[in-house]
Amino acid sequence: MKKIYPLLLLLYFGCSKPQPVKIKAELVAKKSILAISGLDSVILNDIARDSIANWQSVFPVYRMPVDTDMKDYQNEQPGNYWVNKGTLFFQPDTAFKPHQPYFLRYYDHSTGKEAWDYIKNNNQKGATAYTDLTFTP
Repeated sequence: MKKIYPLLLLLYFGCSKPQPVKIKAELVAKKSILAISGLDSVILNDIARDSIANWQSVFPVYRMPVDTDMKDYQNEQPGNYWVNKGTLFFQPDTAFKPHQPYFLRYYDHSTGKEAWDYIKNNNQKGATAYTDLTFTP
């Protein structure tokens, strides 16, 4: 009977769902640079070493329109991305405007893989779940 307990523990921890990634976006350096943290630094550094890494497709930054129903139709803010000490930084080509809301769209590829996720979140098959993190300089 004592031999079954380690097996049960192994099954319990082996079948548990991965914890969702908690992304945090905050403005630094006099509100001119966006710091994106909460990602695994090993994964960040692996992507950064890739010569064709396109951070803008992974973490696009948009200007919030007056009509928030039009969020999905905005152009991405052009700028430079870089990784430093496990944090991803974004500096736009044109400075963030004070009191103008912006948002960072984070696509969560770890959710929405089960049928219940599609029903619960009312998602379409093949659509990736995303979270919009709003910030204002």
